[in-house]
Amino acid sequence: MSESYYTRHTLLAKVKDKHDDKSWEDFTYYYQRYIHMVILGLGVNSSEVDDLTQKVLLNLWEKLPEFQYQPGKCKFRTWMNTVIRNITFNYFRSSTRYKKRLDNAAAEVEDDVDMPDIYQIAEDNWKDHISNLAWENIQNDLNESNKDCFLLFSEGLTAEEVAEKMAVKLNTAYVMRKRVIEKLSREIRRLEDELS
Repeated sequence: MSESYYTRHTLLAKVKDKHDDKSWEDFTYYYQRYIHMVILGLGVNSSEVDDLTQKVLLNLWEKLPEFQYQPGKCKFRTWMNTVIRNITFNYFRSSTRYKKRLDNAAAEVEDDVDMPDIYQIAEDNWKDHISNLAWENIQNDLNESNKDCFLLFSEGLTAEEVAEKMAVKLNTAYVMRKRVIEKLSREIRRLEDELS
């Protein structure tokens, strides 16, 4: 990933140029893990997820020059989720395993088989993805004590246990955690604004 952060508009504009390898590298840094999580959440066999992720990325690379960003009408992520859904559903349709499951399910139930709700799966995975990216972006800028304190809280330790392990007062443990949460929240908001 490059040192400077691109706005999503700038990054999308640069990625439309199929010869801009650096921008494509940044694009895959921000979106590849998210695409992988959504495909996995749709029920694709884990051995097939990497291949489908690459198919989605290739499809995006091919179709991005045609994509027109229209603020207020449609988020880029919505368009990208449609691409993910179409490729994943095509995979299921062509898969003999899927057809076999459909036949078995049809024999057991009279109703149509519902596919997982991609938009709910995508939204849940997006929150995790953005949180992980935000943590990666800020953790090297954190004071080690604050970072250690936050990680102890995130492991489920009580405030008293954290204070004891850190050899600090209870109020100090709360303050240290709060500093990290505030920084993490700002970074999550920034990433949401730039990548959604």
